[in-house]
Amino acid sequence: MSVASVVFHFLYWNANMDSWLFGPWTKQVFDFFTLIAFEGSRFLLESFCDLNFYCENMCFYFFRSNPQSGVEIYAVMNIIHDCSAVKQLLQFFLILLLCTGCWWKKIPYFFGGCVVLILVNIVRIYLLTTLFAHNPENFQFYHDWVARPIMYVVIFLLWIVWVLFFGSSKPKSDSTQDKR
Repeated sequence: MSVASVVFHFLYWNANMDSWLFGPWTKQVFDFFTLIAFEGSRFLLESFCDLNFYCENMCFYFFRSNPQSGVEIYAVMNIIHDCSAVKQLLQFFLILLLCTGCWWKKIPYFFGGCVVLILVNIVRIYLLTTLFAHNPENFQFYHDWVARPIMYVVIFLLWIVWVLFFGSSKPKSDSTQDKR
């Protein structure tokens, strides 16, 4: 699984898969999943965050009062295509393709796993945005060492759940009688 993830990661970025993967609908696919990430994160920020912000063009603008100028924007978080989780959804798809198991189990598990990954991505962006708004100068650290690994941990956990509970069928006993 880890080799497949590393190979996929390398191919995704070095073959520019994000620009041609879905053919003429590539931009629309990324726009769709980016919008989901943005709107979900906005909902969480509006519901659970006490910071002052407004949204415009897939950006969160964080502001505070400034005695000289009235209002000061101190942090801007732009939600871009790379925030969409499309790459992680494709990685999860590849891992399921390589796993043993019945297709009739893989298809619903894939869609359920996609829902989990999308929801985790929304929470991830919410947490990253909140950390960023509190401490903008450490964005790169938060992004690379806090937020990014979350998705790989979730993909790994989805793989573990697949292997443990869905990946192989239980062996059938040779007879219904107890063997003594």
